[in-house]
Amino acid sequence: MNGLVGSNPTPSAMNRTVHGSARTWATRCDHPAAILMPRFYYVYVLRSLRDAKLYIGSTTDLRKRLTMHNSGLVTSTKPRLPFELSFYEAYRNPRDARRREEYFKTTKGKTIVRTMLRE
Repeated sequence: MNGLVGSNPTPSAMNRTVHGSARTWATRCDHPAAILMPRFYYVYVLRSLRDAKLYIGSTTDLRKRLTMHNSGLVTSTKPRLPFELSFYEAYRNPRDARRREEYFKTTKGKTIVRTMLRE
């Protein structure tokens, strides 16, 4: 068997990692199209329309996370609603996305973000 949905994956197929993640092949392939759709990890910058301050975060589902921010479901951003998405980057590796987020939260990183977003 080849380890696809609907078949019994072999032990070697179950131990494979997909796109650098620690998830196994069997849990990653919930749908046949999942083989063709790699997972992305996003680093994003939101701008508050209330006070123009920036918020930097990371997620695997950018649309859902923006909806959560604007619905008041994120405690740290709730007092500064509403938000607009100002910038994002997509990564295939979660460690790369996390490192970039951490960099953007440093003093030098915040300066870079402000420079990139200057109109």
